[in-house]
Parts: sequence; C-alpha cells; structure tokens
Amino acid sequence: MEIKIVGDSHGPAMVGLIEEIPAGLKIDTDKINEDLRRRQSGYGRGNRMKLEKDEVQIIAGLWNGITTGAPLVLIINNKAKNPVKEPRTVPRPGHGDYSCWSKYRLDDLNIYTERNSARWTSVLTAVGNVAKQFLQEFGIKTVSFVRSIGRVEVEDSNFDEIQKNLEYYTQKRDKSEVLCPFEDVSERMIEEIKENALKKATTLGGSIKTFATNVKAGLGSYADLFDRVDSKIGKYFLSIPSVKGVFIGHQDVSINGAQYQDPFTIDEGNIKRTKNYAGGIEAGITNGENIVVTTYFKPISTLAKPLDSVDLKTKDKVKAPYVRSDSVVIPAATVITENTLAIIIMEEIIDGFGNDNVELIKKRYFQK
Repeated sequence: MEIKIVGDSHGPAMVGLIEEIPAGLKIDTDKINEDLRRRQSGYGRGNRMKLEKDEVQIIAGLWNGITTGAPLVLIINNKAKNPVKEPRTVPRPGHGDYSCWSKYRLDDLNIYTERNSARWTSVLTAVGNVAKQFLQEFGIKTVSFVRSIGRVEVEDSNFDEIQKNLEYYTQKRDKSEVLCPFEDVSERMIEEIKENALKKATTLGGSIKTFATNVKAGLGSYADLFDRVDSKIGKYFLSIPSVKGVFIGHQDVSINGAQYQDPFTIDEGNIKRTKNYAGGIEAGITNGENIVVTTYFKPISTLAKPLDSVDLKTKDKVKAPYVRSDSVVIPAATVITENTLAIIIMEEIIDGFGNDNVELIKKRYFQK
C-alpha cells in the first residue's frame, strides 16, 4: 500500500491519500476527530491551536461509511493564516529556512515554512487513526506515553509495569496535562515547562515511549533490507518534525549479549520470551512480543528570544525573526507516534495478507 500527504501549512487544506486500503472497513470519523483534538492539546502548545479546530472530511473511498477498496482521501481544512506578510530573508536557526534555500533558491523563506511546518502531522494523525481502526479488527493496539520533558523523565523500568496494565495507565495518562501516567512526574514536568521554557521564552524537547500490543510474529520481511519493519520505523518516525532519534527495545546497550538477548520459553503451548529487550522485532520481522519504540524530540526551533542569524539578501548580522510556535510539543506528539506505528503495522498486514476485503484478510491472518 502507499500513503501520501500533501498540502501547505497555510494553504486551503491538508490532504492525505491511502491507496490499496481494503474494502469492508467501517470508518468512524468521530474517532479520527478525537485524535485530532489530542494532537492540539497538551501543556505548552502555542496560539495556533486556538485558531484551528481540526475535523476530517473523507471525500473518496467510502460508501455509507464503509471502505470500498478505492483510494481513501482525507481532507483537513486550514483556518489559520500566515502571520508573516512580508517576504522574509532571515533564516531561523534549527529550521529548514537556510538548508531549503540552499537547494531551491527561492528568496522568500516563508515558502519553505509551508512544507516544513508540523501542520502536516494533522493528516498523519488522521491517516494513523484509520490505521488504528483497521488494527482493531486484528486485536492490535498502539499507545504512547510521555517519557521525558526537559530534565524530568520517567524511569524506563516503570514502562514494564505500564505494559502489564495498559488500559489503567492509559486512563491515568489521559488525565494528565502532559500525557504522563504518573501524577508526581506530571507535576514536575509542568513545573519544568513553566520554569525552563515559558519564563525563559525558550522551548524544551523530550521523549515518548510507544507500544504496539498483540502483534503476531512474522510480520515484515528480510528480503528488502530497506523495507524491514525496523527500517520503516526509522524512516517514518524520523519524518516527524523535531524527531532526532529513535530506539527500538531496551536502551541499555552497555550490558553483555547474554544479558541482552531474549530467551525462549513455552507458555500454555505458545512460544514466548522471558523478556523483551529486542522490542518485538528481530531481523526486521515481528517476533510476537510488544513492539517498543522510544522517540526523541529536540526543542522547537522558533524562540521568543531569537538567536543570531544573517540576512541572506544583505549579508548583515541580525536576530532571527519570531514566528508563533509552541513551547513544548511532547504531550501532543504522543498521538502522532502511536498513529505512525499503527500505519506501519497496517502496511505490513496488508502487504502480507492482501488488500481485498477486511474479513478475508482476517481469515488469512488468524489462520494457524
């Protein structure tokens, strides 16, 4: 299957296309819109979230709410206008202004903001929710939690407990302004944002832990080295704005091989592992354990107290311009990472078991 996302940040709309989606899948647009609201929430979001109220329209590929097998086309209208009216020739450190200008040589740097803006993740979120609805048919769930913001973080060992009781901790997460399931850590994260981002007119990065549960062994392939499940995770997750690192599985690689590998065992006649340091993937193929992905985000680049820059037209040293932005995007990005992982797993199921009708795919998927 193939997924495409087009549109400009301040253009009429953002558009997503899903090709080869199977027929027979009932799509609940309310669930898509719920995820779009999650993307716009979270402590530290900027003023644009007050201007937009994202809702999806599906204009092709549905008949009475059921997919037909034709390409599915999703549209999210843009309401916010570009706050910069004049041509801009001063690049902002950390943005794509200068690197894109170096390639495309269009003098108004506002042009590059349109494609580089995180606005396109609205459609990524919508497409990913379609993927989550598809995965529900197979008993698969993806879920994300904030792992760290700035200097405040959840100990990785706590995520072992989270995986044992995902529903409980997801409910706890949803009650937190920073999407962290531990109240004491949430309070410290909010204080970190207040003291080290808002008061200092700067931004903070952080990390997110994402899980996919009940994924069967054998999804993916080693045939194409650049199309393995872990290769796709790297490719897709690193496309998310501000993501600078992705880690699959247990992160302490200082231990030796005997400690790191996951021994086999039999549990009620089923092949299992005594632990899951591999993060659910071996040789680019799922191994039946939970997929575990940690994603690292750099601080947002636009600063209320701008850094030094240069004017590309005059070559004068100047301060970078300030364009509205968030202080922290980590809580809002949880829905983006969990939906991105859902897209990858949906692709693997469809590529491996066909794209005709959901019920036919389920029969092949669950066949022993």
